[in-house]
Amino acid sequence: MITIDSNSNPLISLYDADFARRSPLAAKARAATLVVDVDRVARQLLDEFRAAWSRGDESRMAEVIVDAIELDDAHRGGPRLMDEIRGISTPAVA
Repeated sequence: MITIDSNSNPLISLYDADFARRSPLAAKARAATLVVDVDRVARQLLDEFRAAWSRGDESRMAEVIVDAIELDDAHRGGPRLMDEIRGISTPAVA
């Protein structure tokens, strides 16, 4: 078993589950670390919604909407994916 001194590099604690469980600071750092490219995930979800919309797959559309709401809630302050989805499914006013 390899032992890493988490005091030498604070980011090491993000990878050490045992240390994070015992250290509130490490647990907080792990929770605050973004490990997802939000823009990429949003684009993928939008593409999935468009594909489901074109197929008329209401079940998949509902799943994507739930995922989009969760993404929006998790990353407040950025562009809202649900606004984009509503734009697709709302007829334009002429």
